[in-house]
Amino acid sequence: MELSYYILGEVTVCFLSILLCFNIIVTFSPYERTHRLFLYSAVSSVLSTFFDIITVFSITYYDKWPVFAAYIVNHLYFSFLLAVPFFLSLYAYTLTYVNHKSRILGYGAPICVYSIYILLLFISLKTGWIFSFDNVNGYVKGPLVSLTYVCAFILIVLTFFYGLLNRKYIAKRLLVVLLIYPVISLGIILIQFFFPKVLLSGLSSFSALLFCYLTVQSDMLSVDFQTGLFSSHQFQKNIVLKKNKGFLFVIEIHNLDFIENHIQDFQYNNLLVKIGKKIKKEFGFYSYHISENKFATVVKSQEELQSKYQEMKSFLENIFFDTEFDIPVPFESFFVAMEFYAGEKNYNNMAEIINNLLEKAIKTNDKKLSVCNECVLEEMEYQRFILDVLKRELTLDSEQFQVYYQPIYSIQEGKLVYMEALSRLKSYERGFISPLDFIAVAEKKGLIEKLGEIAFEKVCKFISENRDLVNAVSVNFSVYQISSPSVVDKVLSVIQKYNLSTSNIIIEITESVFIDNFNDIFKNINALVKAGIRFYLDDFGTGYSNLANVIALPFSTVKMDRSLVQKMEENERNFKLVKNLISTFKDSNLDVLVEGVETEKQDSIVKSSGVDYIQGYLYSKPIPEKECIKILKEQSKQSNFVPHV
Repeated sequence: MELSYYILGEVTVCFLSILLCFNIIVTFSPYERTHRLFLYSAVSSVLSTFFDIITVFSITYYDKWPVFAAYIVNHLYFSFLLAVPFFLSLYAYTLTYVNHKSRILGYGAPICVYSIYILLLFISLKTGWIFSFDNVNGYVKGPLVSLTYVCAFILIVLTFFYGLLNRKYIAKRLLVVLLIYPVISLGIILIQFFFPKVLLSGLSSFSALLFCYLTVQSDMLSVDFQTGLFSSHQFQKNIVLKKNKGFLFVIEIHNLDFIENHIQDFQYNNLLVKIGKKIKKEFGFYSYHISENKFATVVKSQEELQSKYQEMKSFLENIFFDTEFDIPVPFESFFVAMEFYAGEKNYNNMAEIINNLLEKAIKTNDKKLSVCNECVLEEMEYQRFILDVLKRELTLDSEQFQVYYQPIYSIQEGKLVYMEALSRLKSYERGFISPLDFIAVAEKKGLIEKLGEIAFEKVCKFISENRDLVNAVSVNFSVYQISSPSVVDKVLSVIQKYNLSTSNIIIEITESVFIDNFNDIFKNINALVKAGIRFYLDDFGTGYSNLANVIALPFSTVKMDRSLVQKMEENERNFKLVKNLISTFKDSNLDVLVEGVETEKQDSIVKSSGVDYIQGYLYSKPIPEKECIKILKEQSKQSNFVPHV
């Protein structure tokens, strides 16, 4: 007996569905719900087509098949056949839902339809409503066999409905996909209904899957469907291929991640959709969402740039007053732009310029439009020069990368007892480079940890060579250095290498290091304190420090910033406030060091406030090793140290 059904199409679809599943698994994250649901649909397509092929053999050779086996394969076929539109409807809902209150209805409706169908399918084992099977008559369609088509139709309509209902809140490209896919599926289902001998049920499911994959899933690599804008990957390609000159315009919403954490998910999704629609409306099709909080586009002229900047600035400012989103704080939006010319577009250079502009704007809190000019390019060139010097000179033996020392005066002992180590960098080409400049470049380019490690070893070497004069040196550690998992082992191994005591080392940190990775940093500090290393809290009074944290953390000394010294000079009230603060620290068994003392008047005020240590230009500027040793030798010959301007 020959097969009475045409199965070649189902065999092809089964094979293609397997390939689609594999591609989904290796291409997209299985941890995202939308990707998982789409994968479930593709797997259901594989299984439904596979069992459809098996059922053809069970129907054709019914007299040779065990009844229970024929029932199993037919039930599995019907179950997985409807699973494809079921999972696709859930997938469509996860892409479009905007109100968390509608989740019960959104997920519940497809689940209800599919559950009722599966229940009737099991009841059909006794009633034969869907189908029946025996060795005499073979496969017999039941009176409710068309229910499969009806349920599939309902699930497909739900997908259409989800897209239509939320059309105001989703990108147009996504809406088109969700509206066209049901039409394709229904068309193929109708062909299957009128020509039952031609098996197209798998093709119906697979065509919908393939359409969604090609226009939605794969498009996620180049289009962000939250905003409807092109992604950074597409931006890189398009900007290089741009044939005409223009202005690259970038918007950064600096506090977008904070806002995301303080509003509901559906509100945040709607917020991105609204921003995307506004950008697309103002700048056209070629607009980009280049990172979570950055948006970019291209304008033709400076006049258009100024006009669009004002429009977007006003739009982003007014979102704070939109009750639909209920955002807790206004947007911190920064706007930068640079001009480019045809044939002169290097994306990496442009990205570097834009990032420099944004960093400068954020640092100075400049909310006005910043446009790249000669000053910006010169600053970038200077940063590249500093980077080259750092790469060349960050070695233990380098004479261009040095450590200077600023002595610290003890009021109780009347002499210089400690020193602070300060990194200094000079170049053969330009001489000394400001610490503010080279430290900023080192942080930006990932060299700050290496810089700190080399400076620390230079300090240990200096102490080792001058044991009779140097008591202890304080060394500044950056957040990158103190948060490193290996910092404890590295510090202790360098101390051991130069045969020093841990009491010779003091580590200075600012409280800003605790903003991120608090637990890891706190663990490292406690381990080093346990080993015998003391910690100073640097820059107290600059805005980071919290009094409760200072008392709770394992510091031995608090360094008060020079700004507090200046405040003490202003009036009696300020003097009393700072003096009371100093008393609070001392009552908590913390020593107090004041830095930035430059005049005898400041020295007198600070001493009368009850501090323990003083550091400043009045006592000494940061000086090279040889000069520092000279001062310490002179002091050893005197009974006490006399400050000098």
